[in-house]
Amino acid sequence: MSMGLRLPNMRGIARRASAKAVFLLGFALLSCVAQSTSRGHLYRAGARRSVLDATNRKVFDVTAFGAKTEDQMKGGGNKANVVGKLSVQELPGGGIPGLPGGSAEESFADEKVDESGPDETGAGESPEEENGSAFIRTWVAACRGNYSGPTKVVIPKGTFLIGPVVFQGPCNSSTEPIVVEVQGYVKASTDLSQYSSPEWFTFELVDGLIITGDGTFDGQGQNVWKTRDSKESSSASNAPSSLKFNKVNNTLIEGITSLNSKFFHTHMFGCKNVTMSNVHLIAPGDSPNTDGLHISTSNQIKVLNSVMATGDDCVSIGQGSHDITVKNVTCGPGHGISIGSLGKYKDELSVSQIYVSNCTFRNTTNGARIKTWAGESAGEATGIIYEDIIMDQVQNPIVIDQNYGAKKKVKKNIFGNKKMVVSGNKKRVRAGLGKKVGAGLKKKVGAGKKKALQGGKKKSEAAGPPSGPASKWKISDVHFRNIRGTSARNVAVSLACSSAKPCEGVELTDINFSYQGTSTKSTALTSECFNAKITSKGVQNPPLCR
Repeated sequence: MSMGLRLPNMRGIARRASAKAVFLLGFALLSCVAQSTSRGHLYRAGARRSVLDATNRKVFDVTAFGAKTEDQMKGGGNKANVVGKLSVQELPGGGIPGLPGGSAEESFADEKVDESGPDETGAGESPEEENGSAFIRTWVAACRGNYSGPTKVVIPKGTFLIGPVVFQGPCNSSTEPIVVEVQGYVKASTDLSQYSSPEWFTFELVDGLIITGDGTFDGQGQNVWKTRDSKESSSASNAPSSLKFNKVNNTLIEGITSLNSKFFHTHMFGCKNVTMSNVHLIAPGDSPNTDGLHISTSNQIKVLNSVMATGDDCVSIGQGSHDITVKNVTCGPGHGISIGSLGKYKDELSVSQIYVSNCTFRNTTNGARIKTWAGESAGEATGIIYEDIIMDQVQNPIVIDQNYGAKKKVKKNIFGNKKMVVSGNKKRVRAGLGKKVGAGLKKKVGAGKKKALQGGKKKSEAAGPPSGPASKWKISDVHFRNIRGTSARNVAVSLACSSAKPCEGVELTDINFSYQGTSTKSTALTSECFNAKITSKGVQNPPLCR
C-alpha cells in the first residue's frame, strides 16, 4: 500500500489475547485452591482463624483443639491440655468437674482467651480427660474468646471417648445463640470415679444456645445399671445424667440421639424458653431411672416430635415447673409422661399449666400419670391437660397416685408363690395359687375366687385407696380428653387422691379403652376413684366411678 503502511496481524493478536486469558484463569484457579487448602489447614489445625460456615458463623472444630477419635487415640496419646498460658483448670467458661474451677461458678466476662490450637507441652491425662480438655478449649474459644460474632462448635464425624465436662456462659455474643453441632458419636467414660457430680455434659448460665445435628451421645450405662440396686456399690448412687441444662435460657435442642444414659438422658433445671424437638432418647425398658427428660424449676419448655424409649418416665415434670408443653411424642417402653413425683422433699414448689397432647404410648407401665408422695411437703398441681392420646397395651393408662412411693412388701405363700402387698393400703393384690388359713393349709382357693395379678409378673398400681399418711399436695383443674386405645390390665382408670387434700375439678371427656391383656378369663374394664370430685362428658369406657 501507499505510504508504506501495513495492517496489524490480527491472528497474532488473537493468539496472544487467548494465551493471556488462559494464564489469568489458571492463576485465579490456583489462588482459589491455595486459599481453600489454607482454610482447610486452619480448620483442622486450630490456628487463630477459623472458617466461616454458610451462615457466617465462625466454626470451632474440637479436633482443631486437640480432640481425638478412638482410632486416633490408639495411634498415640494426645498430650495437649493447655491453651496459650492458661491450663484447662484456669479456663474461663468451662471446666472438668472436680478440678479447680471445674464447676465454673464464677464468670470471667473480661478474660480474653487465646483461640490457637493445641500446645504439645501438656501431659498426664487419660484419653477421656484429654478429649475433655479439648472440648472445653473449643467451647471457651467459641463462647468466651476474642471473636464477638456468631460462633459454632463442631463435633465432627468419628467416635470420641470423653469424661464429664462443663460448658459455661455467658458467651460474648449477645445477639446470636452459640451453636453446638454434633455430627459424631460421643461416648461417656464408664469410670464413675471421674464424676465428682452427677452430670456428664453440663451447659450452664447460657442465654442463647442451639444444640443440633444427627450425632449421638452414648452414656454407656449398662454396667452402672447392674450396680444401681447394690448396697455395696457407693459409686452407683453417683450415676450421672447425660445432658444437664442448668439455668439455660432461649435454647433449641434438635436432632440428636441419646443412648443408654447412666441416669436421666436429659435434665433441665432453672431453665426458661427451651424447645426440644426431633430427638431420640433410648434405653432398655429395664434400665433404672433412665428418664428421657426430667424438668424441674423451669418454665416455657416445649418437647416436640420426639421418640423416647426408656426404663423410667419418658418425660417427668417435677417441682417448680410451669407452662410445659409435650406434643407429638412417642413413648415406649417406659413409665409414661408423668407429673411428679411431687412432695418427697421439703419446700418443693407448685406445678401448673401442663399440656400434653397428640402423644402415643406403646407397651408402657403408665400413660398419663400424676404422682405425689405422702409426707410433710405441701404444694399444688393445677391446670393440667392430657388430650388426644393413644394408648397401645398400656398397663395403667390414666393414673392419679397420691400414695406414690409406698413401701412394697414381697412375701411368699405356702405354695412358694410371691404375694405382693402395697403397704398401708386396705386392698391387696396377690399373685398366687392359694392362701394360708391359720397355721396350716385348709383349702385351696379356686381360680374363680383368687385375686390374680393380671399378666402374672408385676404388681398393679391400681391397688386401692391411699391410707396411712396422706399427701398434702392439692391436685385440681385436671382434664383427660379424647384418650383411647388398649389397656393391658382391667383397671384402666385409677384416680387415687389424698384424703387430706381431695382432688377437685377432675374432668374425663371421651375416654375409650378396650382390654388387651394376657388374661382370657376377665376382659372387662373398670375404673376406681378415691377422694376425687369428678365430672365426665362423652364416651366413658370403662364406666366412670363416682
